[in-house]
Amino acid sequence: MTGVAVGATGNSYRQLSRAFILPKTAKSLILGYTDLTGKVLEPPASSGVSLTSKNFLFLDSDFSVKPAFRNVLQNDFGASIKVLNFDDPNSAKIANSYIEKSGGRVSNVLRSDDFQESRMILTNVISFKGLWALPFNTTDTQLEPFYNEDKVVIGNVNMMFQKGQFPFANMKNLKAFVVELPYGTGGKYSMLFVLPYANVKIADMYRNFATVTLKDIFDKLEANENTYGLNDVDVKIPRFHISTNVVLNKPLNKMGVNDIFQPDLATFHKVTQQNIFVSAIVHKADIEVTESGTIASAASTATFSDRISAPSFYCNRPFVYFVMEKTTTTVIFGGIYSEPTVY
Repeated sequence: MTGVAVGATGNSYRQLSRAFILPKTAKSLILGYTDLTGKVLEPPASSGVSLTSKNFLFLDSDFSVKPAFRNVLQNDFGASIKVLNFDDPNSAKIANSYIEKSGGRVSNVLRSDDFQESRMILTNVISFKGLWALPFNTTDTQLEPFYNEDKVVIGNVNMMFQKGQFPFANMKNLKAFVVELPYGTGGKYSMLFVLPYANVKIADMYRNFATVTLKDIFDKLEANENTYGLNDVDVKIPRFHISTNVVLNKPLNKMGVNDIFQPDLATFHKVTQQNIFVSAIVHKADIEVTESGTIASAASTATFSDRISAPSFYCNRPFVYFVMEKTTTTVIFGGIYSEPTVY
């Protein structure tokens, strides 16, 4: 989206600026983007995390792009740009092949109908895979039932289990329990699992994020650790693999970003002299959560004082998850797990 904003002018830019609270100057925008992505998307080699994020801009072949805009996208945003004949029925196949050859880890990002009556397609592909700091033992993984919010079994999952020392909190304002599972070493990346109270619907719990921030959660986890230390928590989490392919047009419309999608209203004078508009902004993500890594063991016994002693955190009903970069409190990937699959 930052790349789109750099090329937008007039009301198209103003809508993007209001929606994303962008800096006033293009220079500040570019510096802010490169600084944030440098911190979030470049894990140390020893972190136990593999993270790739690739930006692609596909342009129809019947118009030219200004060199200054092309240079900004390629040099500052690391975008791969390819001009295609959007009328070619094989354009999706060509684009997907280009994405894969350029390092994108997911396939079939674009479909043929994405190119119909389009002038420009911007695609971001992100892939995350991390090794747990405390891996699960595969021999403890068992097939178990998964329940919906009405406590009815709706399927089975391969449920991973371990008793480990993890940050844990009872977030009363959120009406949920939270456990943090760190990835690798250094504490830079972790995964938060947010499990609503048994009598609370996940939608109702999620609304509480309007007043409870992710920083609040990390602050609570840290406060508990400082007060009680890390204590054993019985953790059960499904093994899962999720791919999402989300067209962001409607969510952006709800944020007040409309003109860039309208042929008669979009203004991208920094991109080209011709009249172009954004036909689709597609975000496809892929995440895999498994036992991940060699077996490690650690044992410690302590009491939780005013917390529940020896807590159990069993994700056998719908829950929320966030893959986090902690120094910036940035969500790399997030979602709701509610449809069980045996993976």
